Amino acid sequence: MHRDDWQTTSRRPLQGHVLLGEDEEPGGPRLWRRLLVLLLVAGLIAGGLALYFTPVFRVQEVQVTGAQTLDAYSLAKLADLKGASMFTVPLDDAQERLAALPMVKSVKAERRWPHTVRLVVEERQPWSYWYTEDDEYVVDADGVVLEGAMPAPDAPVIYHRDRSAQFQPGDVIDADAVHLARQLLDSLPATLDMGLVRLEYDSREGLSLMTDAGYRVIVGDSHGLEYKLAVWEALEQRLGRQQMQGQVLDLRFGDRPSLR
Repeated sequence: MHRDDWQTTSRRPLQGHVLLGEDEEPGGPRLWRRLLVLLLVAGLIAGGLALYFTPVFRVQEVQVTGAQTLDAYSLAKLADLKGASMFTVPLDDAQERLAALPMVKSVKAERRWPHTVRLVVEERQPWSYWYTEDDEYVVDADGVVLEGAMPAPDAPVIYHRDRSAQFQPGDVIDADAVHLARQLLDSLPATLDMGLVRLEYDSREGLSLMTDAGYRVIVGDSHGLEYKLAVWEALEQRLGRQQMQGQVLDLRFGDRPSLR
């Protein structure tokens, strides 16, 4: 074959058809599957939007349980949840707003499908009076100053000896001092067969008390209370109550008590 004939033959166009696979043919199974998936995704998105915006799943009612001193309507209004979507209702924000109230010890917000939120409120309970030179306050068992609540008629009284002491509702005066006062009121009658005549507090000494045996005891804080009571009992047995009358027993320094 001549060179010219070979070149002519090599340049001859190919004739025929390109065969497509089954999945590549127009209208093949793969295309239909893709269309079906797109339709399903679009349907899910449309359904989700419909559920989000439908009034059926909007907060229509806010229930409040556990409120005794506080007004349930005011709590529900402060929560500010009505109209929010049940799917994205800001429960944490509502709990934070309500927990900031001095009378609220704890609060839990719960969804009640399809359109209700329930607020479970635990109020602080008044435990004692806290007297200063110029005013009187009500505190709970954690030393939180309360407003609009009264303790029992026989509630203990703690006298604050710092003249400049002033407090607002929600302030924590001294949680440890209140806890210590409760422990002493519960344990002294059984441990030392003794009663408390007066409870006092100042920022320097902590908690002190006047006993019905006629002498004053400075306890300080609740640290090592069991040991302090044991030292107190041992001194009473050694010296006798008569000798301790009119004196001050200081228990703040552990195994180095002083009687003056």
